[in-house]
Amino acid sequence: MRDLSAIIQILSVVMLLPLFATLMYLWSNDLLERLVQLGAFIIPSAILFIICLIFKKISVDGPTKTKHIMVSFALTWVVIAAVGSLPFMIRGVMDPLDSFFESMSGWTTTGYSMIRNIGETDRDLLFYRSIMQGMGGLGVLSLGLMVLLHGGKIGVGYSDVGVQRIKPGIKQTIMEAWKIYGLYILLGFVLLYLAGMSPFDAINHSITSIATGGFTTHENAGHYANPLIEAILMILMLLGMTSFIIHYKVFSGDNKAFSSTELKYGIMLIPPAILLMTFSLFIMPPESFEAFDNKDLFKTLWVSSFHVISGMSTCGFNTVDFGQFPDFSKTLMSVLMYIGGMASSTSGGIRIIRFVIMLKAIKYSLKKLILPKSAIVVVKLDGRALREDIMTVVGYSSSYLFVCIGLAMILMLLGYGSIDSIVTIMSAMGNDGLGVLSGETWYCMHYLGKITIILAMWIGRVEIYASLFIFKSIIENTKII
Repeated sequence: MRDLSAIIQILSVVMLLPLFATLMYLWSNDLLERLVQLGAFIIPSAILFIICLIFKKISVDGPTKTKHIMVSFALTWVVIAAVGSLPFMIRGVMDPLDSFFESMSGWTTTGYSMIRNIGETDRDLLFYRSIMQGMGGLGVLSLGLMVLLHGGKIGVGYSDVGVQRIKPGIKQTIMEAWKIYGLYILLGFVLLYLAGMSPFDAINHSITSIATGGFTTHENAGHYANPLIEAILMILMLLGMTSFIIHYKVFSGDNKAFSSTELKYGIMLIPPAILLMTFSLFIMPPESFEAFDNKDLFKTLWVSSFHVISGMSTCGFNTVDFGQFPDFSKTLMSVLMYIGGMASSTSGGIRIIRFVIMLKAIKYSLKKLILPKSAIVVVKLDGRALREDIMTVVGYSSSYLFVCIGLAMILMLLGYGSIDSIVTIMSAMGNDGLGVLSGETWYCMHYLGKITIILAMWIGRVEIYASLFIFKSIIENTKII
């Protein structure tokens, strides 16, 4: 709680940012209505600030341990998603469960939405949704840890395989990240505006595409039916899924920036996935597919390219109804969402680096079967020998898959098809948001189904081990088992 207070203090300020949109786009002459408009963001900000003051008064001896960081990491999204749901409830947009669902989806950068009419939603709430994803994608926790480390309370942390520090401390590293991603958001805004988007739509889409979040200000990202806009969004999504380390090296003039194994695999996976997706869509009977003319090869190739990049980057933008895609395409997309983007990026999934290490582990196992028992086989990644990393990655990736299947089975019990259930949960855990369920099937989902998806979004954002650690602690302390 003590360490969480610093993160909550920052978030209490972030909750006030949508007020700029309230003052610009939404201002009523009625005093009561005006108070409701302002209170939608002031009230949750005040609640977070009060929680911060209470937590700061807690006195704890000793430094923060790794397990405490993991708990802070996991609880951050629970607290902010709970308080962050208040704007939707205060405005009367949704009931408490749907509001919590929307908030969790935003802060975890998933992109699933329970708002039925996006086009009729107040603009400050739409801007708030984009801010949630921007802050979530660029690292609410990282920003909090920067404050904690600066105060000298924490000297140890845990990170993804392949994550490196580019500066002497966490604070300097995160400041560099904000500069670079801020530049990308500004560039994206300018390009989208010049391509034909309104200024409001341009800033929102620029934020959510770089954050690989997927919230839009319309029903889907294909609202403008503009290939140039879609091309810019694809570039922004690719930038979002690329490791920050690579971005930093490029800006520093490092010629070795593009020699990363993870980057090479990320580039290699996309073209064959696009071709497979295009083939699966092209061979479908026209009468069974209403999303677009799938017999137009160029159009099908373009739609496939957009959705493959959207799925693998875990952004989750869609230009057509993804639910109409054939099962092969849905399954392929599930694999891409499972792999996800690169480590040290805004994307989700297990990350490409872990996928690469799993492939190397398979290669290692085959070599050990063929070679003599006395042979020493060394597995390397970018010149570094992998030892305990292999078991850690295999354990993590397996746990991720097991949890996904377990949660998908809950949706199956509620009557949803196996493919749709797996794709829905994989999309939620990968913080992707590409949905195969729509209409009343989605909005009127059983409350248990919504809770299951919320849990999947949270687990995917905080990493499997952090969530499993909390469940393990609860079980041990309550003596359930």
